[in-house]
Amino acid sequence: MAPTKHAVLAIALCAGALTPGASALAEAKVTPDGRKSSASLDFRIVIPAILRVTENSYPAQLPATNATNGRISALQHLVLLSTMRKGFCMDLTLNQPLVADWQVQASGSTGVSVQASDAGYRVCASRAGRYELALQYAFNLKPDTPGNTTAPIAWPVSMDLAAL
Repeated sequence: MAPTKHAVLAIALCAGALTPGASALAEAKVTPDGRKSSASLDFRIVIPAILRVTENSYPAQLPATNATNGRISALQHLVLLSTMRKGFCMDLTLNQPLVADWQVQASGSTGVSVQASDAGYRVCASRAGRYELALQYAFNLKPDTPGNTTAPIAWPVSMDLAAL
């Protein structure tokens, strides 16, 4: 029995499906007018610039202090995600007039530096990445604070982020 037109067409299509590169390759090398053709592709992966604080936990209020030493300690836990190639900086400033003479120490992720600045402290990372930080604060009340207050004080640190 001789194959029908439909059977021959089906066999040809199957053979073509089994070798998909051959027909595409032939078309890519020669144009209809017989000249050679070429093409290039330019792929780029664009990573959006992100600087995100995924966690920022600290006490809503500083614990009450006593009149003998006036020193208050507190811990702030931060998780930051940055795709900035050159990194980022975080400026920490006081926003509470009762607090003065404060100190900050950072622990956690490597590649983070803490430096005193005119306005407070500057925490910087020089590359992209995920950073988990524990900032340990030591605050002193201003000497003219009436009775070195025993009432809690609202969280005194403001944070501003900047890309480098």
